[in-house]
Amino acid sequence: MDKFISAARAAIAEALEQAGPTEIATRLKGMSAHKRAKIAMARLRVAGIKPDRIVAIVLAVTALIEEDPKSHRIKEFRTVQIAKAIHRLASGYHRVWELEHYDGRTRRIVLNAYPRSSGPILRLIGKMLELPCEWVVEKHLAAVVALKVKRYGRHPALPPKA
Repeated sequence: MDKFISAARAAIAEALEQAGPTEIATRLKGMSAHKRAKIAMARLRVAGIKPDRIVAIVLAVTALIEEDPKSHRIKEFRTVQIAKAIHRLASGYHRVWELEHYDGRTRRIVLNAYPRSSGPILRLIGKMLELPCEWVVEKHLAAVVALKVKRYGRHPALPPKA
C-alpha cells in the first residue's frame, strides 16, 4: 500500500480514537464548536466508519471540485464540502417507540434529531480530516480525475474534447 495513504489512515484512526465521548444530538445546544466537532468525530468512531472511507471521501470531493470549472477554488470551500459529506455518515439521533392504542392498534412514534452542521463545526471537522490527507491528494488527485473521466466522461460544464 502507498505510504501516504497508510499515514493518512493512521492519522485519521488516531483522531477518531482521541475524539472522546459521544453525545446525542438533542444535547449539543450551547456547546462550543470545538466540542461539537469532537463529538461528531466520536460519532464517526462509534458508527464504525473506517479511515479508508474518510480518505476516499476527501480524495473524491477534492477531485470533483478540481474538475468542475465553475467551482470555488477557495480552500475553505473544499474543507467545508468534505466535512459535509463526512458529517452525514454518522449524524443524528434516531429512536422508534411502539405505543398501543386503547382499541388495540399499535402506533409507531419516530424521533429523528439531527445536529446543526454550522460553519464553524464543519470547518473544524474538515480541517481535522483534510490535513492528514494532503499528501494523498497531492500524489493521487490526477489519477482519480483521469479515472473518473475515463469511466464517466468529462464534466458537463467542460467543452467536449476534439
